[in-house]
Amino acid sequence: MTKSMLRLRWLVRRIGTLLAIFIKFAAFLPILIFMVWFSYKVDISGLFQGELAPRQVANLLLEGQSVSHYEQMDERQVLKVYAQNLTPEQTPDTLAIGSSRVLQLNQGLAGSDSFFNAGVSGAGLMDVMNIFYLFDRADRLPKTLIFEVDPWLFNGVSYDDLNNRADKELFQEFLQLGLGIDSGYEAESQLESWKALLDPAYFQGNVQHYLSKKSEESSDDGSQSDELFRSLNNQDISQLSYSVKQSDGSIYYPLDFRSWDSEQVLAEALRQAGTMESMHGFSAMDEKCTQLFQQFVSYVQSRGVKVIFLLSPYHPFILKHLANNPDGFEGFFAVEPWLRQYAQEQGIPVYGSYHASRVGIPESLFFDGIHCKDEALRLMFPGVEAALAGEQTAYQIEYAATYGESHPELTLEATVGTTGDCVVIDPEWFAAASEKTGYGTPYAAGFEEESIPADNLAA
Repeated sequence: MTKSMLRLRWLVRRIGTLLAIFIKFAAFLPILIFMVWFSYKVDISGLFQGELAPRQVANLLLEGQSVSHYEQMDERQVLKVYAQNLTPEQTPDTLAIGSSRVLQLNQGLAGSDSFFNAGVSGAGLMDVMNIFYLFDRADRLPKTLIFEVDPWLFNGVSYDDLNNRADKELFQEFLQLGLGIDSGYEAESQLESWKALLDPAYFQGNVQHYLSKKSEESSDDGSQSDELFRSLNNQDISQLSYSVKQSDGSIYYPLDFRSWDSEQVLAEALRQAGTMESMHGFSAMDEKCTQLFQQFVSYVQSRGVKVIFLLSPYHPFILKHLANNPDGFEGFFAVEPWLRQYAQEQGIPVYGSYHASRVGIPESLFFDGIHCKDEALRLMFPGVEAALAGEQTAYQIEYAATYGESHPELTLEATVGTTGDCVVIDPEWFAAASEKTGYGTPYAAGFEEESIPADNLAA
């Protein structure tokens, strides 16, 4: 047999072998694809979809469900999963960011058909930027951003403590890719994570988890679930002993917290005034924080998003305490005047005030020293469309007309003073003004404005 014939026979055998391998691989390929897809979707280790508990909460929110036990949630992880899984149709027209002091702002108060509150407890400057960037990175930007601006965002002394829960890597990514600031960010290789999708052991673990969940669902007899995070739709949440994350991202507090009387609220305000961790050493607005804040706002506007500033008030006693003990808090009193001037230059509407007196919010509309009730926000904020048009609530106009002459610092155009003086609103006037301006009087009923004991003012 000639060499050419031998080479031909060898070539035919090789082709046959390769063809057999290809046929076997083609038969196995659908199984391999299914393994990869299944492991990616179930993802018990949270390599791609996020950790299971935050994913569970995010999925319920995306389905329009309210979720139990907000106080047990990893808020930042929930928002990360929520943003990355939003569909274009689910993208909110209005997004709220800030600390827990914005979490009483709900869809009804925002006056937007499409709204989501992305506030997180104790949010520092990193947090608010990170949260906006999560929606930006996912190409799910809102049309309007309600930015609840806390004074501590400008406190450089507390910067590290305030941002200790923020995602530092995400922040570096935003600085470099969003603001164009060299942060040393380098994208991590996902090779090791993707290898897990081809691991039979990882696939087996995902199958076991999936079957276990299905077994639990099929055996459900309709009784109350013991699962920590569960849907509360179509349930009365007014009597619950835990907080609820509502479908629009806002928070509904537990019954005992909502039921505190004036003495309990004042006692908590006294305790909070004695700590004020976020504002220790706040002798002046930090230059770097202020510059970063401005860069962030400019970036948001450059992305075609309209901005509204919301200032959530402090309990009147907090302001009295800071005014009577100003050393180390000078920066706090500098924030609001600066912020109003900056907003005016940038064409950004501002609503609310850190000074409860300036916006006519009585002590009865506070949960504690730093969190006002949703009724207070209703008195201050007219809704997104009206805010963008520069309109005020009817209550604010009525309040300024009544108290503005004797207290000129309370006029709508003025900046907050540094004296800490608090107007004690007449309860009858407040009830009448609430009713006259269309807000009703359910939260004014039985209202009694109590004076703060003189010996407490120096606490």
